[in-house]
Amino acid sequence: MLVKYSKRKSPSKKQYPTVIEERCHQFSLDDLKKSTNNFDEHLRIGLTEFSIAYKGYLKHNGETDYPIAVKRMIHIFNEWKFKKEIELNCQLHHPNLTSFIGFCDHKYEKILVYEYMSNGSLYDHLLLRDMESLSWKKRLEICIGAAKGLHYLHTGAKRAIFHCDIKPQTILLDKNMVPKLSHLGFSLQGKLPNSKPKPVEVNMLNGYMAAKYVLTNTFTDKSDVYSFGMVLLQVACTNYKNTIFDKMIMLDDTYWFSEKSFNPANFLERFPANEIIDPILMRLIAPQCLEVFMDIMKRCLNIEPNERPAMGEVEVELEHALELQEEADCGKSNDDFYLFPSTSST
Repeated sequence: MLVKYSKRKSPSKKQYPTVIEERCHQFSLDDLKKSTNNFDEHLRIGLTEFSIAYKGYLKHNGETDYPIAVKRMIHIFNEWKFKKEIELNCQLHHPNLTSFIGFCDHKYEKILVYEYMSNGSLYDHLLLRDMESLSWKKRLEICIGAAKGLHYLHTGAKRAIFHCDIKPQTILLDKNMVPKLSHLGFSLQGKLPNSKPKPVEVNMLNGYMAAKYVLTNTFTDKSDVYSFGMVLLQVACTNYKNTIFDKMIMLDDTYWFSEKSFNPANFLERFPANEIIDPILMRLIAPQCLEVFMDIMKRCLNIEPNERPAMGEVEVELEHALELQEEADCGKSNDDFYLFPSTSST
């Protein structure tokens, strides 16, 4: 079923800030039911504790079936999150953020509408067997794009915005494999409220959040930098069988079992790169590229927040790593790279 996307505003008693009225399309519930065949389970593309996502179609920009992602909130009492996500998305525009199309604010339904990301998430490609394997260069390109999106959030708005949920699952890939940050509903402007949001607690337990920020109830841009460092670690180490967390447990890393003492920087010092990085990738990474990549990753994961780089520097260093890889690829023979340091790069 198709529904036409127009500038017509659906009648509503809700009052929104001017920026939302001007920049965001408001859909009726009937519009979105038609676009998803009444929220057909066969069109479901995602499920979290807070929302169910469906693939839908619109008539838009000359296309008869323009794909969209319809994010149906499960807990409609979380209206603060719903409105905050709308407000943020209406103000933010960057090629490495998911494009926001509109919303539906019905008495019993709270729905957000985004562009459809046909290649799933970075996590899907790192771990699932039925997804196309990512080359090392493509992994670097995805990391660079995600770094650009995060840099924009930190510096491109009137006030710094902290994403607070950076992980491979929230880095989505469009039809051209361009990475785009999603899940801005937990993003913060300034300090974290007095009550700790459950999503942040879950993120910490999954290993992507520096425990200090949750324990002190304060966020800065450096909390996102730490999470991004964990993404870099996953990108280099995960294959279809194991995540970096699986490898930490297999290598008997006791830091993984205690939240307060968990320190991936210690793990990286204890084990050489060739023991933790995916062996297929190790044969393809140029040593100079590996050195730069490992260095910026370790700096992102520094236990001291002030010692972590800004995202702008992370972006530059990753671009440098890609340049070194491309130069090495152009100059090498058909043989793989075999010369690696016996200990982890510093």
